[in-house]
This record gives sequence, structure tokens and C-alpha cells, in this order.
Amino acid sequence: MPTIIGAIVSSGSQAQSGRRTFLDVIDELARPVDADDSTVRALAGDAFRSAVRIVNRRGLWPWEILDEDVVLVAENQFSTLSGTVKKPLAMHYTNGQGGVIDEHLNYVPYSTFVEKYTANIGGKPHTYTIPNLFETSQVRWYPIPSSADYARFTYYRVTPIPHTESETIEIPDYATELYMAYAWVEFIKRLPSAQRPFDIQIAMMEASSAMKQMSHHVASPGDRMRSIVNV
Repeated sequence: MPTIIGAIVSSGSQAQSGRRTFLDVIDELARPVDADDSTVRALAGDAFRSAVRIVNRRGLWPWEILDEDVVLVAENQFSTLSGTVKKPLAMHYTNGQGGVIDEHLNYVPYSTFVEKYTANIGGKPHTYTIPNLFETSQVRWYPIPSSADYARFTYYRVTPIPHTESETIEIPDYATELYMAYAWVEFIKRLPSAQRPFDIQIAMMEASSAMKQMSHHVASPGDRMRSIVNV
């Protein structure tokens, strides 16, 4: 079976102890209403999960970029990744397990891939695709690998949605407030009107402002926005 050698998340330099847990988020949302009410806590959890889904589909965020080492298994046209792919960025062969990159592979959309690269032949892959963006964690190769090899894939992943209260939120702390702003909107939508701590219009304005601020931050100039030409 395809296996994963390792993964490095761009936001992973922050210690796990420095990030919020799903429990922290639920407490923060539920506290102004009733932190001891199991129904209120369940609604708070649902609201934050909905917020993660909303932010996932509203942009490509720096903390979603992932470098992952992947094994190509002989005679297997698929390799499995640790996360769901939002947008592929680059795939390179490496010179061994955990090694350095030394050769680029071409990406084609799946609709093109199935038209041009479906012949059942073996060899050293030069092209890859993602069969089902947003839903699967698989890479498909062409040709089918005739021998084991190693590659490193850089891509935007879909930010994982937390399910248990003990889970650490896989979002850097500076970006968490964006998700919390949308969580408040979703939380208030779910609460009976008598329990709402403030008007939903206020929450919607705060969420819109948070999205504008983060979008501006991500789009601000820096080295990643410059093109340097060596003469």
C-alpha cells in the first residue's frame, strides 16, 4: 500500500502547547450563554466546524501550505496523502527517502489526464493528477511506477475540521480569530433568539471585517510577491 514518509506543515513551528484546543474554542463560544449546558456546547462545536468549512472555501491561506514526502510504490498507480488537496503547487522527485529534490513532475487536471494518460503502461512517472480535489487524498501517476521511488509534494491542504474536544486546532493563533468571527455568526444562527448574546448583524459585520483584514494581510507585498531577474 502507498505510505507517507513524513509531512511538514508551515504552521507547525508553533508548539502544540501554544495553540488552542477545540475545548478552548467551545468554552469561549459557550461561556456568554451557558458553558455548562450540553446543548449550548454542542451548538458551539457545530458552529466552529461550520466556520472552518466556510474559511476553507473562501481562499488559499498561507497556513494551509504543506510539504509532504510521498512513496511511489511499484505497479501501483496511486499514492495516498495525509490531507485533502485544495490546490496542487509542485511535485518533485527526491534522491531518496527524505532526500533533496532533483526532478520536476508535471501536473494536469484530472479531466485532461483521463483523456490523454489512461494507457496501462509502466515506467518512470513524469505526470501526476489529483483524481478528486476537495474530497480525496490520492495522487495518480503516469506512467504507472515500474519501481519504488520518492517524491515531495507541495500543496494547499483543506484545513482539518476538529471532532473531539482534546484536539489541537491546526490553525496558527494569529489566524484563529478569523475562524472565531465566523463561528460566532454560525453559533448565533443556531441559538434561540432569547439566548443570543448579541445581534447577528453585529457578528456578520465582524466576520466580514475579519475576512477583509486577513485577505489584505495575505495579499500584502513581500518577497513572495517579487520577481527577481538575474542579469
